[in-house]
Amino acid sequence: MNKRHRSDRESSILAAILNTYKVDPKRFRKYLPEIAQQLGQHPASRAGEDHRSILTRLERERLTNSLTELLSKKERTREKAIRALEYCATLIRDETLPDRVGRKTLIELLRLATNTNIGKITKNTGIDIRQGEEAGEIAILRGIHVHLTWNDRLVAVSFIPSKMKEAAKAMRLVGIARDQASDVAARHDYYLTEGVSPHGG
Repeated sequence: MNKRHRSDRESSILAAILNTYKVDPKRFRKYLPEIAQQLGQHPASRAGEDHRSILTRLERERLTNSLTELLSKKERTREKAIRALEYCATLIRDETLPDRVGRKTLIELLRLATNTNIGKITKNTGIDIRQGEEAGEIAILRGIHVHLTWNDRLVAVSFIPSKMKEAAKAMRLVGIARDQASDVAARHDYYLTEGVSPHGG
């Protein structure tokens, strides 16, 4: 497959992903939360999006500040990781998780909370965190669900490796598209000066 054909194919796939996201962003976030977070930063995905928060401004600020404080600590304990995941889950449900809390950070928190090397999981696995009655679950990453009590206390984490691999592939594609978008933005002055369209033509 030559580079031009591969680039065209990647562009068409990205367009399909973006269209799906714009049609039903809430459902998209439910199944592909980390990709939805990336797409939320993509210019083409923002137009016409209307989000209503389930948290008040003060609640959101308190959670975000508490999460930032936890993540800023050099030494992270299991209990702190569990608390951070609880904050992340609430903000993901509210669709207001800060962009700086990416996949790498979430994986590290999950590793500490479950005392498990996430990359070594090869079959569907559930790991108990603490006792409590589950009231719901949230996809914190594709293929990884946190199970919570009615007051958002983390009781278990479940992993589906096949879906985790799908997310990794999709993230690579979104990363390629974001790199291309960044390149266009970086050369914007050149395009204006030379009278060239960044999209060709």
